[in-house]
Amino acid sequence: SKELVETKSREATRMNAVEDQSRNSLSKLLRAVESSKSEARSSSRSAQVESRLRATINTLRDERDNFQTEVSTYRRKLSLAEEELRLTKSKLTRVVQEKHSMERDSRAAISLARSLDNNNSNDMNYYKRKVGELSDKLQASQRKVGELSEKLNERSPKKKRCN
Repeated sequence: SKELVETKSREATRMNAVEDQSRNSLSKLLRAVESSKSEARSSSRSAQVESRLRATINTLRDERDNFQTEVSTYRRKLSLAEEELRLTKSKLTRVVQEKHSMERDSRAAISLARSLDNNNSNDMNYYKRKVGELSDKLQASQRKVGELSEKLNERSPKKKRCN
């Protein structure tokens, strides 16, 4: 009976030890499960942040592409406006030269008309008509110069604003 008690006592001690080991194992498993849950939450948050960052990057790329397209469009418009301005200045130069030439011709015609005042009346009438024609041409040229100057003045501020 003493042996039976000792056997039972050893078995009870062994059972207590097995129970303690089971508790320890269970505790470790619970800690591992909690750790795994925490890592899963952290991984999920990282994936969400990464997704938001990718969306932001895509949005910024789209905006950059749109801005680059706008810049390219404005550069083309500026180039066209500069070319038009150059052509307008060239036309203005030609018209001014033509105006000066006509003014010289007009002065020469007036001078000639005055010197021929004593000559034949038919000749005088011819030169008076010529002076009238040249005066008309001069006025038309002056109007054209005025229009081109206005155009040039309209174009010049636009160029300055684009810069």
